[in-house]
Amino acid sequence: MSENIWEVAWSLQEQRVAAVTCAGDGMMLACGSQVVSYDSLGNVRWRRNLPFTVYRLEVDDSNVGLLCGQGFHLLQISDGTPIHEGRATTGGFQDLMPRPGGGWVISDRVGHLHLFDVAGIGIRRLNTGENRRLVGWLDREHLLLHNQDGRIRCLRLVQHDLSRYIDGKNWSWTSRLSNGQMLLQATDGEVWMGQPHPFGWDALDRVEMVGTEPIASVRSGDGWWVADIDGRLLRIPPLVDESEQSAEMRGGEFIAGNGIDIMVTATQSGLIRWWESAQLSSERRAIIQRLVTEERQRLDWEYRKNMFQEARRAEDDGILSRATELYQALGRSEDVRRMLQLQSRGD
Repeated sequence: MSENIWEVAWSLQEQRVAAVTCAGDGMMLACGSQVVSYDSLGNVRWRRNLPFTVYRLEVDDSNVGLLCGQGFHLLQISDGTPIHEGRATTGGFQDLMPRPGGGWVISDRVGHLHLFDVAGIGIRRLNTGENRRLVGWLDREHLLLHNQDGRIRCLRLVQHDLSRYIDGKNWSWTSRLSNGQMLLQATDGEVWMGQPHPFGWDALDRVEMVGTEPIASVRSGDGWWVADIDGRLLRIPPLVDESEQSAEMRGGEFIAGNGIDIMVTATQSGLIRWWESAQLSSERRAIIQRLVTEERQRLDWEYRKNMFQEARRAEDDGILSRATELYQALGRSEDVRRMLQLQSRGD
């Protein structure tokens, strides 16, 4: 296996999955009407039931925002406690994203954006027209949207909201904005990597990749990873041997990550895989080996201590042959000689 190929540290089977996100050192899943929080070892931290099926999850520093039914809800990341009773809109919400510096932006299904504060209290509503998805924040004022017609639009949220397209190209799919970069797929199937600004592109480069139909993506320490329509995980830019990569790495319809060395993939049917980079996997194995060694040493010490105590009891009870055997097994040559002398004197 190539050193660039990540490894599955563990996997588990959940209910049907609709969304996945990384949170701190663990992850969260939307499974039916439940939100489930897992730690980095696959142990359940908490489960929270919602009134309807949950279909979107996003996290900020302390809370998880979610969409279910026609509503928007906030839960505390630590224990799943609801922040409020939820906010709803006619027709329901479509996409959500935390705002830099605190707060949330949510798009609905009829062409509006809703701004909420950090506690989930509504601030205002903007009529922007229908959008496919929220792409990301360039800063606290400039928000990128993937418009319904396929173009990328920059919305400036100030006293007098301003909106403009950053170019005239139609895109069939876009990733979220991550550290100022994003992936896009043109209508001809070509995949591009771009670095946008409010009026255009600082960089926009075509990726040498053929036959990829991305449906989800995440950025990690070694580049972008996309989950394609066939369930493969592909890196952008591609690995040297892409055929080996796609044969070994199977993901699903959902992918999330911590931006560095952890990825989580999920299938709609609920198969969850926790991926770790080669370096992190090596570190995990080293930690496990050290813990195993320490435990063996501890058990060996306990065993030797119990054997020594048994030898002392045998000596006190006058069972010198048994005491001699035990001292000899412990490598205590002085005690063995002492037992032999006692036996020779007939004591």
